Parts: sequence; structure tokens; C-alpha cells
Amino acid sequence: MPISQESYSTETIQDIPLHLYHVHAHYYASMAPPSATIDETVIRDDYPSKGSTTTTKVGAATNGKTADTLAVDFSEVRTCTQLSSPGKTTVVGTQFSGPGSAALDNRKLWPNGTTLMVSIFGASPFVESKIKQFAVEWSNFANIQFVFVAPGNSDIHITCTPGGSWSYIGTDARHVPQDQPSMNFGWFNDQTADDEFRRVVVHEFGHAIGCIHEQSSPVSNIPWNKPVVYAYYLKSNGWDQAMVDSQVFAVADPSVTVDTPFDRTSIMEYSYPASFTLDGSSAPWNTDLSDIDKTFIMQLYPNFGLRRTTNDGVYLVNCFKGSEISSGVAYYSFLGSNDGQQPTAYIDVTKGSNVIWEGSPGSVSFPDGNTVNWAIVANAGSLGTYSHVGSARNKFESWNVYKDKYRLLYQVDGWSCYTVYWCF
Repeated sequence: MPISQESYSTETIQDIPLHLYHVHAHYYASMAPPSATIDETVIRDDYPSKGSTTTTKVGAATNGKTADTLAVDFSEVRTCTQLSSPGKTTVVGTQFSGPGSAALDNRKLWPNGTTLMVSIFGASPFVESKIKQFAVEWSNFANIQFVFVAPGNSDIHITCTPGGSWSYIGTDARHVPQDQPSMNFGWFNDQTADDEFRRVVVHEFGHAIGCIHEQSSPVSNIPWNKPVVYAYYLKSNGWDQAMVDSQVFAVADPSVTVDTPFDRTSIMEYSYPASFTLDGSSAPWNTDLSDIDKTFIMQLYPNFGLRRTTNDGVYLVNCFKGSEISSGVAYYSFLGSNDGQQPTAYIDVTKGSNVIWEGSPGSVSFPDGNTVNWAIVANAGSLGTYSHVGSARNKFESWNVYKDKYRLLYQVDGWSCYTVYWCF
């Protein structure tokens, strides 16, 4: 995630609508969190006014120290800025209306198998329950557990101060004093919808275990339509090209990041419109972990010592074609977000009915010689202990199996196939 951008032009904003901003502040590891030693340099995009117009002054550096940049984002396109120098503690934030990485700062990973103590201060009982509910979604795939404790002795300290939502990256949270937040949720209330809780909580806890923003990945290679982007920010913010280069187009140092192929569906990705790119590509608002998010974090925090030894993907699917029914194994010779893509091979397990995969172990061998074994237990993928299948490369090695949302995986020859479990 670190980006060395120490010199750039900025505009200084002293009074900002508190309810609109989100924080992308970056501090030296020795400095206090957002409530202190923040300079007055602010990156700002215009955002349509919502709610109250309470304003607050952005703090200034104190005690002769120079703090890094506090980035305040009001943008309709919601560009997320990330500026940090190697060796510094980093804080990043979510957008007011939607985030979305399978990119990770390899210097800030927690030891695999860590149980992180999390405290929450200042949230209503309902909001606190929702934070707890959605934070643990990462634990379904990463060998990281979260235990919620009273404030005073925790690894992650959460507040719900109105304004921005943000989080320190990974182990940087260890440098934050117990009486200061390492994460904040700035707009939750008892009327917040579950999709919004999930989107923001999962995103921020992704930062807390080391993930950075997807578009900052060195492999993102977004074909920006720079004249359009320059024109937008010149009109909306008065930014010159150097400012846009540093705030929009900069990417992380590849020497300190771990990346998968660029994933626009990642929970860590931010939305941007098609007009901002040369190929018309865009990024949607993402509210769930993508397939790549899940498999990527499983590689970085492997569960119970299991290793994924192949880039293949296997899905246990139920298929329908009019009144015809089939269950089978869809095999992909590559790892990734396979939605909409036909599998490399499919083997029917029982045409004419659907398999009760739980408690029905079986095995199939594909024409290329790969064998997949399965033995699903009830609630696979929803508990700390997962079922295993034999690897498609080597049936004597294990894969994790996760229960899917019964989503449409692919369609072919009139058949619509829905995932029941997926395995890696």
C-alpha cells in the first residue's frame, strides 16, 4: 500500500461538512490517530449535500511535527486517495456510499492464526451488534479470529464518531494508544440497512487485516482516460495535473504489496464511471467479498495449516433446464471470479435429481486425469471447522470447501447452473 508522494501541490480547507467526509489519513507510527497531529492539507471532491451542515476544522500539526495528509472525499465518483511512505503507519477510509482488494501490504500482516481483540466504544447496542455480525465474515476464509472485549486492552479500538469511516492498516493498529481509535464508523445508526453495514464493516476490517484498496494495486493497470479525469478534477476541485497524478493515478510500491489479478468486484475496490477509462471499463459498488477476495485472503491466512496447492477451482453445482435437473462438479483450470464463464469440464453426478451434497461423499475423475473427492459436513463454510475435498491436482492433499449463496455460476445449452459449494 505505501506510496511515496512527499511533494505535491494541495489546497487547504479549514471548514468541512463533518457528516460528508471520510478519512484517508496517514500518520507516522509514533503519532496519535486522527484526533491529533493532522496537518491542514486536504484533498476534497464536491459531494451533494446530505443531512446537517455541521462543520469542523481539520486539525493542524502540533508540537513541531509534520503529519501526513488527511484526505477528505466528497466525490460523486468517490475516488479514494492513499498516500503513505514506507515505514509509516497508514490509515485509510471508506467512501460515504460504497467501497470495494485483493491487494495487501505484506509488512502489515498479523501472524497467521491470530485472535484479535476488538473493542467498540460509543455505538448503540444495535450498531454494535451489526459491527460484530459482519466483521467475522473474514473469519470464514482467513485464519484470523475476532473476539469482542471491553475497551482498555484490545488490538483494534473502534469508535462511532460522526463523520468519516476509516481504519489503520493491519499491524499498524498496535501503535495506537488504547484511548484512541484505530478504526471509526462515521455514519452508522439504528436505521442503517444491512447492505451498508456489510459493505463498510467488511471493507474496514479488510484494512484491519492488511488489505489495501484494489485500484492502488501495482497490477491494476486501469486505462485511465486522463484528459477526462483531469478535466473533472480541474472543474470540481481546481486541481492541476500534478495533483490528480498524485491523488488518483498513483499505485502502491510492488516491493511491499501482495497482489492477485485486478478484481473490480472486490470489496476493497472503489467505484468509478466508464467515462474515466479509455476502454469504457468501470467498477461497481461492491457489498460482498468476491471470489478472489476469499481465495486471496485464504492464501495469506491459511486455515489450520492447510495449503491451497493449485490455481484450479471446483464448484459443486445444481443445474436446471426446464423440468430437467442435474447435480455435478464444475472444474475450472484457473483461479478467479468464474461467474458467467463456462467451466473447463463438467461431470454430472446424478442427472434427474439434485444431490444432497452434505453427507454424500463421492469422487469424480476428469479427462485430464485430475480427480476431485468430496465429503461435505453440515454447515460447511459457516463454522470455524471446514469440510475438505481432495485436490484436483493431487487427491491426497486437501482443499477447503465453502458453502455458497446458491448464485448463478454459468449458463450453457439451456442449462443454468448454481453453486452450492466451491472449493480451492
